[in-house]
Amino acid sequence: MKKFNLLLLFFFIFVSCPGKKPVEEEVYREITHIVKKNEFFETIIANVLPHKTLCRPIIEALEHGGFPFRHCLPGDSIHVLTKNNVFMKLTYYQNLMNTYYIMNNDNHFVVAMKFPYVDTVTCIFEGTIKTTLYDAILEMGETPNLVFRYADVFAWEIDFVTDTREGDSFFIFMEKTFCDSIFLEYNNLIMMRYKGEYVGDYNGIYYRDPEGHEDYYNLKGESLRKSLLKSPLRYSYISSYFTKKRFHPILKIWRPHHGLDYVAPIGTPVSTIGDGVVSFKGWKGGYGNLVEIKHKNGFKTRYGHLSKFAKGVNTNKRVKMGELIGYVGSTGLSTGPHLHFEMHKDGVAINPLKVKIPRAPSVKKQYFSAFEQYRDSLLQYIEELTTHDAELLSNNR
Repeated sequence: MKKFNLLLLFFFIFVSCPGKKPVEEEVYREITHIVKKNEFFETIIANVLPHKTLCRPIIEALEHGGFPFRHCLPGDSIHVLTKNNVFMKLTYYQNLMNTYYIMNNDNHFVVAMKFPYVDTVTCIFEGTIKTTLYDAILEMGETPNLVFRYADVFAWEIDFVTDTREGDSFFIFMEKTFCDSIFLEYNNLIMMRYKGEYVGDYNGIYYRDPEGHEDYYNLKGESLRKSLLKSPLRYSYISSYFTKKRFHPILKIWRPHHGLDYVAPIGTPVSTIGDGVVSFKGWKGGYGNLVEIKHKNGFKTRYGHLSKFAKGVNTNKRVKMGELIGYVGSTGLSTGPHLHFEMHKDGVAINPLKVKIPRAPSVKKQYFSAFEQYRDSLLQYIEELTTHDAELLSNNR
């Protein structure tokens, strides 16, 4: 009887004092979508949102917030966060500078944009060539983009494959932009120098005159640009040079080689070295696929053994310096992938490595005094910076 009463008491306590209900676990879920080519923004949103009825009000909120629908590009990313299958936030990420947020505030959608901290600083880089300019700049922690921009400034003066030597030195005074302390891009390359026993001493100063014309000039105010580039592509090395007598590896005979053979992988882009008009495009015997371009001042260039032609390149078409015209191949009489490049002057084949090309216009006379003042103050400022840095380095040893 006592046991029965005890069990009855326990039962009464359990029934009259039930435990607390368990708290439901909050379930968060994030869906990520990378924008692909030919995708529509509305279609993407409809697929990533938990309920399609949210699509229209969110798009309206984005329109009201000035969202750049026309600038949605492949590679942009969309992130949708839900809580218990309820929409909480959408993040549209374009890059470090442009990130948009759409947040659910009691079923009222609020659009916000991230405003990052952007800072531009001036930097000085000095180095010595051990193998190549490319390796030297990358060893300093910089990117290939800086290599190409630096090389492009001196492209009319220096061929950084054939002209550079171990022990050459380079100098760059430039601006770098950071976004939230993360490197974003290189801005102006303000002043540069390249010095070598073989190639000589070259300086480049960026200058913009009062009329808005901008260019890179040497210390004399002469443009570093010329009417023709020194090379039509970025290549590995030159396998055959201009000569009046070369043993042909396929024909097994001695004959002139009126050009340069630039060795590069199949598909390497080939660009015209100057403004001109396409005078021939097609198959031409041992040249294989060939593009021929007529330039001003009696110059003509040929680009042979191409694997294919660039879109839109046709006979009589006008092309600009640096414009893509084809891709490296091994068509025609060719033992391997390379570009056969020729240059003619007034109908006579000439050596591209020795030709003297006329320069682009120098600083205008009415602005030359202003250029000189800018040049002198810039060089003095750089000297003060380098002297100060050298003193700091010496004191910290």
